[in-house]
Amino acid sequence: MFRAGEPKWDQSTVSGRLKHFLKQVDLRYLFYSHSKLEDCTKMIEEHQQGCTKYSNKELWNAQYAVFGRIHPDTKEAVPLPFSMTGFSPANIPICALMIMPGTSPLVASFYQVANQTMNAGFNYCNRNASKETTTTQMVGGYVGAVTLALTVAATLRKAITNNPRLSAPMKRTLATFLPFPAVVSASVCNIVLMRNGEFFNGVEVFNEDGTSAGVSHKAARNAIFTTALTRIVMPTPIFFLPPAGIAILERTTSIFKKFPKTRIPITVALSTLGLYLGIPLAVACFPQTSILAVDKLEPTCNPTGSFVYYNKGL
Repeated sequence: MFRAGEPKWDQSTVSGRLKHFLKQVDLRYLFYSHSKLEDCTKMIEEHQQGCTKYSNKELWNAQYAVFGRIHPDTKEAVPLPFSMTGFSPANIPICALMIMPGTSPLVASFYQVANQTMNAGFNYCNRNASKETTTTQMVGGYVGAVTLALTVAATLRKAITNNPRLSAPMKRTLATFLPFPAVVSASVCNIVLMRNGEFFNGVEVFNEDGTSAGVSHKAARNAIFTTALTRIVMPTPIFFLPPAGIAILERTTSIFKKFPKTRIPITVALSTLGLYLGIPLAVACFPQTSILAVDKLEPTCNPTGSFVYYNKGL
């Protein structure tokens, strides 16, 4: 049975949350115009007002289009490349090129900047928007994340290149995985810096009936910490699946000897699979609507029950 504003699957389990987010990356939602999204919102509102002309399937489809494209706090459409629906396809060329063997340091640096630009946009557009983030905080977070990504990548590249104990094949193998620690460290930093406004301003928390219980800095810290942890999971399939898949094909088949031009499309296909697995899996690690016990709240909050609720963000 359709439930307006609620996920279709149980959000207390990882499997339920994974199904919830996998539904949001449905490629069909990419082609929904603003007017189509407004129609989806209107359909749900009409159902809440007692309209019975829509089927459960139509209502769930409309609701997940809204989940994937509309911000839960602002109720406005998230820019398509930074929405849950559009983030994976927008990242395909960046991630695929980032892990291609033989990439020069300059080109690799460009891909790191592009990747962190996408991450910054995603983190900002999917933050808890109950309190505003200033332009200074946003720009500072972006510059810090990009600087860290470039620094980590350059340091690791130099350490691998200058290590005399590593053979040439081992250096090439390690260079393939080199973007991973740079992306992970920078992505965690990106979350903390891009959402640092929540540290200073707090986030709004709600009672079970939806009424405001005030603003909590502790809830904000929890939201940023748990979201930062997901950024360790998110790039893992993206950066390990393609090299592992290519290595298995090299050892078990002769496809690259017979058809050497297939290496690039196979790498892109594996990167795409990694994106579509990694992003929903990462954001499914913790519930988007998180809970905080009232005994951990600041005295300035006014809860009416034992727990308060807040949007963790993505």
